[in-house]
Amino acid sequence: MSSPLFVAIAFFAVATLTVSFARFSGGVAMVWLAGALLAGRLTDVPERRWGPWLVLCGLASVMATGFFGIGWAASVPLAIINIAEAAGAAFIWRRITRAFWPDETLEWLVSFYIGIGLTLPLLSGGSAALVAWLTNGLPPMENFTHWIIGHSLGMIACLPLFRFFFWRMSRGRSFLPSADRWPLAILMFGTFSLLTIAVFLLDMRALLVFPLLFIVVGAAVLEQSIIALLPVLLIAIGGTMTALEFGPIAVMDFEYGDRMQFFELYVAVAVLGALPVSIERQRRMIELRQMRQRIAKLEEQGASAY
Repeated sequence: MSSPLFVAIAFFAVATLTVSFARFSGGVAMVWLAGALLAGRLTDVPERRWGPWLVLCGLASVMATGFFGIGWAASVPLAIINIAEAAGAAFIWRRITRAFWPDETLEWLVSFYIGIGLTLPLLSGGSAALVAWLTNGLPPMENFTHWIIGHSLGMIACLPLFRFFFWRMSRGRSFLPSADRWPLAILMFGTFSLLTIAVFLLDMRALLVFPLLFIVVGAAVLEQSIIALLPVLLIAIGGTMTALEFGPIAVMDFEYGDRMQFFELYVAVAVLGALPVSIERQRRMIELRQMRQRIAKLEEQGASAY
């Protein structure tokens, strides 16, 4: 499932979905997740081996834009921009991980937010807005704004999730919780699903804080295989209900596309809140494991001395 062909097919499916249903203003997609999917796979592959993924996903981007997006004239340059953005995100992820992980998690987080969540979407957004204007006469500032919001939030909300998925799959491990953790996982998934449904059936905006708190608190006590699926449930349940115009976000006095981008921001805030907590928990678990190994080694040395 981590092969270039599988990733390209998944990229095409996600890109087709977003450019078909998220071009609310008739320009570029206001929600973009395909770049995070490709970047998530590339983070675990040496740069010299990126070629097959970049080429196949580039072709997938061309077809998605040509058939379902703003047309063939813009498909090739937008594909180059999309693929370059995903490759840049993976490159930054790999570099900051080598430099800062696991001892300097704050520096890692700041680099992730600024480099991947801000700088790359700004650069790609300017290029994409120019392409959309030259090929289709679309208003550059409006499309620039929609692009950077959709791509920035897509990277922040989904890149850690896709990274976790592909990291597990490339090592022959399931991204689902282990068998002994399923009772806890079912309890957590069921509770979170019921909570999210209840929140998005009502029109009280203050209730939106409860799914966020659930994810952030869960990140402090739950293993990654459980916490990583909670934002997926939030997207599946909350995103569907918001798209069907249920819930507190759907009744906001915004355009439909702006409401969907606000929901994307909502998911990104959940990930932003949970990510540092989860990273710190993982760092402490690594330190604890290393400490246990050192204690076991000292005990072995002491036993051999006698």
